[in-house]
Amino acid sequence: MEKLSLANLNPAAIPQPGRIPLLAAVYALGLALFLAIEPTKSWLLVFVTVLVALGTDGIVRTHPKSIFRDAIDTAPHLVVPAIAALAFGFFLEDTVEGYWSLLAALVAGVIMAGVIYAEYLSVDSEGESPAVARFGLNVVTYLSAFALYAVFYSFEVELLPVAVCVGLVSAILGAEILHAPVTVRGPVAQTSLRALGFAVAIGLIVAEARWALYFTPLDGFPAAVFLLLVFYVATGLMQHYLVGHLSGSVIVEFAMVASLGVAMVILGHSFTAA
Repeated sequence: MEKLSLANLNPAAIPQPGRIPLLAAVYALGLALFLAIEPTKSWLLVFVTVLVALGTDGIVRTHPKSIFRDAIDTAPHLVVPAIAALAFGFFLEDTVEGYWSLLAALVAGVIMAGVIYAEYLSVDSEGESPAVARFGLNVVTYLSAFALYAVFYSFEVELLPVAVCVGLVSAILGAEILHAPVTVRGPVAQTSLRALGFAVAIGLIVAEARWALYFTPLDGFPAAVFLLLVFYVATGLMQHYLVGHLSGSVIVEFAMVASLGVAMVILGHSFTAA
């Protein structure tokens, strides 16, 4: 079988050249302004995120195999760009300052361009290009989850609202990992709704983990890494179950990953607390 690579991407699948770089540049500029202006104007990041979602909607509709009829059909392709736009913004607001903000906004813009292009390629569910695109989208989904988990720890909010927000975000991102559209039509409805049920379960699991962390000394980045680990293991196991590949060896593999991850979190917390 031929290896997956960027060289295998179908040149005919490339949308009009100026749209993706232009949309990514708009996001990078808006993000730079959001990071530079003090006091922080959250509405600016929300506005740029809406532009990213609307722009992505227009771009995926240009795909030759697009059969989208309305915004409900394109909604699954807008989840990662929109959440990533928000997650990167709030995370960078807490972690970078000065001239580093400009560089961070530029890097985020480049990543956003890749996300939008991956969403465009994923419109065609056949071939190797969508497989490469799906892998990239999954990576960005996990990065967005980590960024939001870390941001939630930076806000002085009561435990219950934070746990609810963590669970909601995890359920939405879990649906993306399981590739379950929010609204489904046709013969795939039963399978998609089943996947959505698992996504809700993922949200509940991560929310419970966030609740439990309140009673531990973990905080900040180590706690965010732990929540990401819970999210990764939950989505991984459920994804294998949905495709019928869950076995004893897979469970052992994820158990080893979880054990190693927990050990790294404890070690990292020990260094930061010292």
